[in-house]
Amino acid sequence: MNKFKKALAAILAVCALVSISGCTEGGSTGRPDDLIIGAGDSTNPQYYPIELSENNTVNSIRLFDAISVNKQNAMFSPISLNMALGLIEAGAGGDTKAALDSYLQTENYPDFAQRYMQLAEEKYTSEGKQNGYKNVLEIANSLWADHALSLKTDYKKLVSDKFDAEIQSVDFADKDKTLGKINGWVNKKTHKMIPTILQDYSDDTAAVLINTVYFESAWVKEWSINKDRKQAFTLFDGTVKELPLMYKTVGSYFENDSATAFGYRYKNGMEFIGILPKETGEFTLESLDIPSLLESESREYDVDAAMPTFAFDSAFSLKDALTAAGLGVIFDDESADFSGISDVSLYVSEILQKTRIELDENGTKAAAVTAIMTNGNAAPEQKERKSVELNRPFAFLIYDKNEGQILFMGKVTQP
Repeated sequence: MNKFKKALAAILAVCALVSISGCTEGGSTGRPDDLIIGAGDSTNPQYYPIELSENNTVNSIRLFDAISVNKQNAMFSPISLNMALGLIEAGAGGDTKAALDSYLQTENYPDFAQRYMQLAEEKYTSEGKQNGYKNVLEIANSLWADHALSLKTDYKKLVSDKFDAEIQSVDFADKDKTLGKINGWVNKKTHKMIPTILQDYSDDTAAVLINTVYFESAWVKEWSINKDRKQAFTLFDGTVKELPLMYKTVGSYFENDSATAFGYRYKNGMEFIGILPKETGEFTLESLDIPSLLESESREYDVDAAMPTFAFDSAFSLKDALTAAGLGVIFDDESADFSGISDVSLYVSEILQKTRIELDENGTKAAAVTAIMTNGNAAPEQKERKSVELNRPFAFLIYDKNEGQILFMGKVTQP
């Protein structure tokens, strides 16, 4: 049997890290184990059908809610997943392309990718440092194809032109050498935040498509924190955990029927949005109606914001959740149509996401890896004050307001 018969053996390994020095009370600071990828590795439960909307933000939220059930702390990178799906959408046809377009909510993701990558380089990256942090957003893509797999010229040109993808020919039979090259590229692109992405891969693997997103920025002004002063953080079960909170008066307030939130900007123009459900107890991001919350932004208040520093790891398989969201065709070795990539029949075998976040009073660093493997100085006006204290389980976004793109979304129940 041909080694590449029906073998996109494709794996989407989305790894997102947010790393800040000095996080002491936020949780685990050790790195998660490297992903070991191969057919049949999925350990996720079965999901109920996930209805897609005409809004990719909503689709991302529904996917996150599905994979984060029963997880204490969880984080997901929509932009990295979308970029990786865009890389394979560029070579998809028929029902496979239609399914990917339905999730991404665009018929031409490559054009968006090209424009957004240019914005990242020109608008969201600047010289200099503040409080030890650079202010950058870097997006990179690569395609690693087995030397025996012939890629179509038009596809190589498309991903090179639109995604600025580096195309490498490797020998997947020589695992040590190939893994060294792939992991070395990832380590470099994530500024050593993610030293390795793969320890192994299936013998049927024909190619690996990788997206990385590296985010680093200081806050516009650092938060105040007294690490010797402990405050109460009430967990879902009523247990009170004593930990220091960061404090800041900010000018961006959000409120809908389900939640209140504050927004505070990073030096590179992105925004952190801290979201507090109005009801206590378990919640999903969809129940907080994030789209309406974002639309409710008001700058008419001085907002007394508070939140803990935190750090945690997440790891998910996305195959079952994306299948429930209508993307089952990309995993079907009989029906998947990636004929725009190669004359060899290819399909996706697994999609994994692995994340890490650390946040403190000075700024944020974040890196994401997605690998798809074939297989005025006048006296200020006095404003009404609002308060949003994240002193019980909460949600958060790292958000590009100008483009409506969510880089990271998550929830913290156990800081």
